[in-house]
Amino acid sequence: MKPILIVDDEAVMRESLRDWLTDGGYQVETAEEGEEALKAIVEQDFGVVILDLKLPGKDGIEILREARAKRPQLKGIIITAYPSIQTAVEAMKEGAVDYLLKPFDLDDLGELIRGSLGPVPVEIMPKAPAETAIAEPIAAEEVKAEEERAKVEEVISEATGKVCLPPCQIACPIGEDIQRTNAMIAFLPLDAEEAYSQIIKIGDEIYEKNPLFTICSYICGLCERECNYKDQTGAIRRKILKRFLTDYYLPYLETKPPLPYPTREKVAVIGAGPGGFMCAYMLSKKGYQVTIMERSSQLGGALRYIPQYRLPINIIDTTLNNLVRITHTDVRFGIEMGNGRKTLDDLRNEGYRAIFAATGTHSPRPLTFDRQLVAGADLDGVASGLHFLFEVNQGGVLHHLFRQLFRDKRVIVVGGGNVAFDVARSARRLGGDVSLVCLECEDKSSKDGIPADIEEIEGSKEEGTRITYCRGVEEIIGGDGKFEKIKCPRCTSVFDESGFNPKFDRSDVTYLEGDVLLVTIGQGPERAFFQQEGLLNERGRLDIDQLTLMSNRQEGVFIGGDVKRIGFAAEAMRDGMIAAESIDRYLKGEDLKTGREKEYEGAAIPKLMDYKPQPKLEWVLMKDRLNFELFERGFTLEEAVKEARRCLYCGPCKSCKACVVMGLQPEIAPIEVNQDLCSGCGICVAVCSYDATELVKSDKGLVAVIDDLKCKRCGVCVAACPAGAIVIKDGFTETIANTLTAL
Repeated sequence: MKPILIVDDEAVMRESLRDWLTDGGYQVETAEEGEEALKAIVEQDFGVVILDLKLPGKDGIEILREARAKRPQLKGIIITAYPSIQTAVEAMKEGAVDYLLKPFDLDDLGELIRGSLGPVPVEIMPKAPAETAIAEPIAAEEVKAEEERAKVEEVISEATGKVCLPPCQIACPIGEDIQRTNAMIAFLPLDAEEAYSQIIKIGDEIYEKNPLFTICSYICGLCERECNYKDQTGAIRRKILKRFLTDYYLPYLETKPPLPYPTREKVAVIGAGPGGFMCAYMLSKKGYQVTIMERSSQLGGALRYIPQYRLPINIIDTTLNNLVRITHTDVRFGIEMGNGRKTLDDLRNEGYRAIFAATGTHSPRPLTFDRQLVAGADLDGVASGLHFLFEVNQGGVLHHLFRQLFRDKRVIVVGGGNVAFDVARSARRLGGDVSLVCLECEDKSSKDGIPADIEEIEGSKEEGTRITYCRGVEEIIGGDGKFEKIKCPRCTSVFDESGFNPKFDRSDVTYLEGDVLLVTIGQGPERAFFQQEGLLNERGRLDIDQLTLMSNRQEGVFIGGDVKRIGFAAEAMRDGMIAAESIDRYLKGEDLKTGREKEYEGAAIPKLMDYKPQPKLEWVLMKDRLNFELFERGFTLEEAVKEARRCLYCGPCKSCKACVVMGLQPEIAPIEVNQDLCSGCGICVAVCSYDATELVKSDKGLVAVIDDLKCKRCGVCVAACPAGAIVIKDGFTETIANTLTAL
């Protein structure tokens, strides 16, 4: 375990901490001031440095900045008797794990250190080997054959030439095998110990395609928007199902074996957000040596803006830290691209054969009215909601300081998207009296409807946020340099045939008074780097091939994620997957486009007499919810199995094969109609819930034909056929016959 360095000019504090940590089993060194500390850090690889904020010469934050430039993996903890929001935010931006107020609880410090270094190792004597029966090993060829049989197949409709899948899978940017893993969850035993190994197996299935699924299980529900069930009793709660898996899989991640060590060409990924990590993972699986260049001191990119009541920090940290370990990815913090810093040519000179830029969107969009900047953004009390989220999400003392700042203050949030509601709900949790104003109308079905998810809107209302619809901000008004109110004319329309182009009725104006104004109307990329590298076209936009994501201006440079188009985390991850495939082809000298353009069609919903009801989301009671703890309850094992069984398994059997991977049958059995026996009565057509059978004319009259793409091998038509003309060739009859013979 790496040692700890304590830097404090107060001898009593320094020596007391040293003695306490030494008694706890840690190796500890001390320093009185910055230069002594920096010298020690150069000479020795410390795991954690504990820094007093106020020191002779350089302060603790300056020392942390210089120390992490020398050793990027070093964790810092700032301690101080003189807290302020400014220094707390600055410390977090420089990579501090936390910012503790003196006097602090030693247990809190101990927890931070354990979180950074892990527990003090304890020697465990190995047990004497027990006599165990040696099972006869299964031949490697047989295992490989079983895996091949269980692999999903691409099913193409003969009628349309399109790939047929359940609509949920088409909607998933990652292409998770949703139907397959839902079916696997549905067959879990209801004993948790017995189910554990199968849950991990399901997690491994999803992880193979989506190593960030443990994060997606808290924030993504794109598949649910297209679920066939949504217009019946409500979509399958896929997000909560994955969160159930995450409860078991996240601890397992700490022990998940790494990929083989990479030996192929070096690839640089700029940005440690979801897109960058997905690209790194896919390339590492192919054997490439990947380095992630991140300008901040934290992994996660835009994930760090999501409030902890929606996405706990430990989920991000555990997922990404283990992904770095599993993929052998080299991460370099504090790497600034452009503006006189590192260039693409620098990366090429360092041996990188390809580059993926996923720099994200760090720049908040300014407030405008009629395409003109709204004056007053520099008033005291006016701030970016995006920056507010990042600072609040650092937790610890910042929550305490923001509560002092926001308590009983009138907070106005401008914006109508999910991020704006994150800001509003966070401000409420800090004690603010919150109002939200947006251009859009309340009717979500309207072209001008508010874009935020209904759960965000309802949750925000429950928590006490007042929403003012159909209002813009024409003027920010202040007095004595401080924000006082905003002038809000009525918005008559948000979109027209040209796109976003709000119109206003200036004769209908209202004023909203407040103490704090948080502007949250979107964000954009910092374009200077791309301009300096010549990656923009004549219109100032990124010039990239939309299929391969390679720049049309520089070969070997690929661009994706929010910097290309602002969207959801899963959409940035899809760009990472696309870029990885393109980079692999590029470095192999293969064509970048062959076989990559596909069209999809969604399978229809089965026809049932009735559909099972959707379980209601369970939120923490309102009186207990105004904090940053997770407020949405997950599924128990029994609830997860029940919800997975509600899935209609709409897609083709061969694109699922859950029954095969679970060992229920060796392969997808063929189904046949004996036309010599078929009378054309049509009973099979009447009883099929999947529209898989139809009657067609033949030389012998009407006969039944079964569409293999739609058929689920449920056996209803087999049982209903009076002539016994339909047979599923799964060997069931032979198995029964052999069993009876054996008896």
